[in-house]
Amino acid sequence: MQLIVRLISFLLLLQVEIVGGFQENVTNGSSKSSSLWLKRVVKNPRAIGCGNRPWICDEGDFPPRIKKRCCRNRCIDVTSDVNNCGFCGIRCPFTWQCCRGICINTNMSPFHCGSCVHRCQPPSLCFNGMCGYAQPMPPWPFPPRPPFPFPPKPPLPPYPFPPKPPFPWPPHPYPPSMPRPPCSPPPWF
Repeated sequence: MQLIVRLISFLLLLQVEIVGGFQENVTNGSSKSSSLWLKRVVKNPRAIGCGNRPWICDEGDFPPRIKKRCCRNRCIDVTSDVNNCGFCGIRCPFTWQCCRGICINTNMSPFHCGSCVHRCQPPSLCFNGMCGYAQPMPPWPFPPRPPFPFPPKPPLPPYPFPPKPPFPWPPHPYPPSMPRPPCSPPPWF
């Protein structure tokens, strides 16, 4: 047992000596270099970001799957970023999302309910980002109302032209329902 403890302590001591004696090979800027390119890069380093080179935001796909733009010296996906929706600097309102470069209220939209391109089934509506949340299912589509009165009455026939008088003209002294008195010879005969 003592042998194992001594061996472990010796190895630890050896490890400390090796790490302590290690020196890094550091090159400082005062060393002379024969490369003109290195001297030029050290004096004028290349700018970081895409501000001077906006083409670096392209990923090489044709047609591009993601529309990236250089916004504030960074490559930004303008199809889904809420702070740069569609173009640089277009910010979506609070609780809205950027879906394919357009700010959409995903709490109310039936085509983007809760997230982009999440459609609600036709009879349910989108409320609070959930399809059919706390609402009864309305009848869809609404049935047509029957005509009133049911069944409909046929239209009246058109009046004849010229209109007929309601009774014969000129009026008779006796209506057709009354009998006429018998004919008798005049009294002067």
